[in-house]
Amino acid sequence: MNRLLWSLLVFIFILLLAACGTNEQSQQNNETSSSEDQVAEIPEVEVKFGEQPLPVKEKTNIEAVVTQGSEPVEDADYVDFEIWNNSQGQESSKTIEAEHTGDGIYTIEYTFDSSGTYQVIAHTQVGDLHTMPQVEVKVGEEQSATSDDSNSHSHEDSQGHDEMKEKFMVHFMKEEGFKAGEEAQLTTHINQMEQPFEDGLVRFEINSEQLDQHIYVDAKEQEPGEYTAAHTFPAAGEYTVTIHYEKPDQDIHGHQEETVEVTE
Repeated sequence: MNRLLWSLLVFIFILLLAACGTNEQSQQNNETSSSEDQVAEIPEVEVKFGEQPLPVKEKTNIEAVVTQGSEPVEDADYVDFEIWNNSQGQESSKTIEAEHTGDGIYTIEYTFDSSGTYQVIAHTQVGDLHTMPQVEVKVGEEQSATSDDSNSHSHEDSQGHDEMKEKFMVHFMKEEGFKAGEEAQLTTHINQMEQPFEDGLVRFEINSEQLDQHIYVDAKEQEPGEYTAAHTFPAAGEYTVTIHYEKPDQDIHGHQEETVEVTE
């Protein structure tokens, strides 16, 4: 009888221990889930200028105010401003790394060479999250025009605005560099204006004097608008990486070329 009672008490004790362990594991899982949800919140970026039109051939401050969950982001991986004149196209763009000046504000000084309408993209990386808001800014005084010219420009501006809605922004991550013989992760962020380009077909085309033929590497979408693929560059030298993106059912086909320097 005593042996039976003792066995029963041991069995109850084991059940209590198992219940406590389950509760602790559940609590840990909930805390981990909550932490992941907090980290996954997409950062918000507000681009700020002085009063428009901005001056020509004078230094101008451009700011990006970065917040995440209404809190300023003090440790963004980087904030890079990409700037180009509409009349010259994005292929003429310049990219400048911003400096953190405090309170989540990242700043550059930039001198616009000529009057016109410019596009400014604030490429912002916070942890695994990337965002790249785009704004349009006027530089220099507008010149007078006749009524007919004004109507013509108005029509052209309207067409340009409609075309810009369909324009894609492609950012290829090459800041950390690539080394020959080591597997690297090719990463690109693609936006259709300020919206992630989701569920697209994306691949990297790699070409160089180091190669006998072009190499094509299919990319996978890891986050909305973020596509990655693994690749090992065989030797040091200059390579051309072309990002191809498409949605055949929507008649979307585009590409962008990037030059990368692979080191030993």
